[in-house]
Amino acid sequence: MWIEELSNGKYKYFERYTDPYTEKSRKVAVTLTSKSNQAKKQATLELQDKIQRKLELKEQTNLKLNELLDKWWEHHKQTIRQSSQVNYEKLLKYIKQNINTDALIRNTDTKFYQEFFDSLTQSYEYKKKFRSVLKMALDYAVDLEMIQVNPVTRTKIPRPALTKETFDTVEERYLEDEEMQRLLSVYYSTFQSVHHGRLAEFMYLTGLRAGEAISLTVDDYDREKHLVKVTGTLDYSNGYKDATKELPKTIASFREVDLSNRSIEIIEELILENQVKFNKKTQYLFVGKTGKPIQINSFNNSLKTMNDKLGKDRINKRMSSHIFRHSHISLLAELNIPIKAIMQRVGHADADTTMKIYTHVTKKTKASIVEKLNSKGK
Repeated sequence: MWIEELSNGKYKYFERYTDPYTEKSRKVAVTLTSKSNQAKKQATLELQDKIQRKLELKEQTNLKLNELLDKWWEHHKQTIRQSSQVNYEKLLKYIKQNINTDALIRNTDTKFYQEFFDSLTQSYEYKKKFRSVLKMALDYAVDLEMIQVNPVTRTKIPRPALTKETFDTVEERYLEDEEMQRLLSVYYSTFQSVHHGRLAEFMYLTGLRAGEAISLTVDDYDREKHLVKVTGTLDYSNGYKDATKELPKTIASFREVDLSNRSIEIIEELILENQVKFNKKTQYLFVGKTGKPIQINSFNNSLKTMNDKLGKDRINKRMSSHIFRHSHISLLAELNIPIKAIMQRVGHADADTTMKIYTHVTKKTKASIVEKLNSKGK
């Protein structure tokens, strides 16, 4: 180490090191206000720290893609709930099996990742998930100065062309009111399926996600204010028997949902029935025969079974628990409820998700347009 006095009275301390990239001699420097023994010790520590960071940067840029993905995942999984971790791990497993993870991250470029995305045979939405994972991992590498630019940023996932089938798919996402009534008539026709029928009707009337509805407890119901408090969702990632209530999907998901008269009737029926059957051994509202919360898979299976029972009146749409949430948004749109009020009610954090459903014009709305146009012609 050597010292140079500056014109402003301060002192600049220098130290040499070997650049790990060029193997040439380089120098680092720090400026202090003194050249006392204490200042020299401080300068030595700071210079050594600078040199060490230069050497570590070289080691980091020699990282392979699989090593980066592991480092990023250890960091990222601490920020998300356990049920989401399972989905991420599936994406990471597929990526590692189908891309050259031995490649050094400093050598990978936009073309490298674009070719991977182009080779995917999954849906447009699923391809976007793969891109999101790799983009986050490479952003992490940029933040840690392992690389200077994220090559995934310039990649593209081509949006599929709109076709008649695309529009048909959109209409399959929600139920018309008459379709809902047909389905409920089958659910309520037998005692064995009533508990699933109540859950379906409740989601249709409130817009709750299935996980939110089945995690509701007696304490979440405010009888005086006629509302339920949405404070969590059930996580089945450790198995049905070990299901636990965890935080909801987003901050916007924490909300209070006002109940219609029919929604209140359903909850009151459930509370009374559960007290008789299980003698307060369960606090959950929507439970099965064992007193444990209804399984989403079981509910989805019942949904398909009930739909098949309709026979020739079968509903030709994608039937899953989420269709009732979409149907509720469409129902509110029919009632001309403002978009912001709908977002707050269903717990959507951004307008895009709500707008996609809000703009779906139902058959009833289409009919009202014609009626209003005909009235103008009179």
